[in-house]
Amino acid sequence: MVTSILYDLPFGKGKRWNIANPVLNAIAGGWQSGGILTVQSGVPGTLSIGGVDNASTSDGGYDRPVATGVSPYLGNRTPSRWLNPAAFFEAAPGFFGNVGRNTIEGPGIANLDAEVHKQFKMPYNEHHSLQFRAEAFNSSNHPNLGMPNLNILSGAAFAGQPGTNAHQGFGVVSGTSTSMRQMQLGLKYTF
Repeated sequence: MVTSILYDLPFGKGKRWNIANPVLNAIAGGWQSGGILTVQSGVPGTLSIGGVDNASTSDGGYDRPVATGVSPYLGNRTPSRWLNPAAFFEAAPGFFGNVGRNTIEGPGIANLDAEVHKQFKMPYNEHHSLQFRAEAFNSSNHPNLGMPNLNILSGAAFAGQPGTNAHQGFGVVSGTSTSMRQMQLGLKYTF
């Protein structure tokens, strides 16, 4: 879902809080505030076992693991432990894994871009104006996590197989999908 809003602030000449003084009205009146809110579920991803070609397909060595029936998502997810390694194990030599394409859902996105701006009419020509803008992208500075590592590397052991441990990089989120807060000021002259 993406939605946006633009709101005329109620200060200035002819507004709810009328400002009769022309100098004060030029400074405090006529401001607008707005924003864009984005809320998105996570994108799908496909698990693979890099460097392993158990099924002898010669497709570059990226087989898929076998699902154990345990949920692939941990109850208390953190960037260092987003996926449950006990949910998968490596297929036996000569067999395909049963985990399908796009079966993992990555972290979602919640983002708010906010801005305030004011239009100044030029005294020498009514068709000319100067707009001042202050904008903040990801204004809440919310970290939107990126996709976790979905590649269970060759030689890595699985928690689903007795006496083995999951590869340390599997299921780890190592970045964000959006930038952290960025702010900018701008002037736009219209004629």
